[in-house]
Amino acid sequence: MTTMTCPECNGELEQGFLFSTKDGAFSFADEVPSSFKDAKNAPGFVQITAPKVGGRANVPALLCRACRQLIVTY
Repeated sequence: MTTMTCPECNGELEQGFLFSTKDGAFSFADEVPSSFKDAKNAPGFVQITAPKVGGRANVPALLCRACRQLIVTY
């Protein structure tokens, strides 16, 4: 098994998953829109995962507990 190291602190990276609330989805934007606005209209919006009703959206991720870095590829 290959040990991956953190690009920030050279600590050990753990493989796992970043996951949402039960019916949520992950998105990225330049700012967090208010709950009254359509998030898709936020500047810089990128949909990371689609909504997943009845399940948890998830993406593979690497975590460094030493420096609290989270690496996500979507």
